[in-house]
Amino acid sequence: MFVGSYTHAIDSKGRINVPKKFLDQFQGPGAARMFFATRGLDGCLFLFPPEEWGTVVAQVRQNSLGSEEARAFARRFFALTRELEVDAAGRVLLPKELREAAGIGDEALFVGVDTRVELWSPQQWAAHDAQHGTKYEDHAKGVFRA
Repeated sequence: MFVGSYTHAIDSKGRINVPKKFLDQFQGPGAARMFFATRGLDGCLFLFPPEEWGTVVAQVRQNSLGSEEARAFARRFFALTRELEVDAAGRVLLPKELREAAGIGDEALFVGVDTRVELWSPQQWAAHDAQHGTKYEDHAKGVFRA
């Protein structure tokens, strides 16, 4: 389970340190640490560990041929997906097209959201939080039903 939030700088080459709390959960085949990064929702990127990525792919596959909307979503979703490997120093090279898709500049905010990590521009996160933060209890009613 991914929880917590951490802000990290992005260097001039586009590399960012992955929070230590998340590193062990991004375990790929063998000893490699890796994850799948793609355009998320609400202006962020989604980062999925390999075992969760299979579940996500299955959900998209289930609907992608049956409707024009689902096919269009699948095309955009997979076209921008990148398999990213964490280097020995705990950094990952975040491709420019992903950074641009989320409006990420010289720093990013990692937010743990159960089975995935979301990567936000701190400014986008602040705007999202300003819009939804005051509705926390209202949103909880939709999640924790009696």
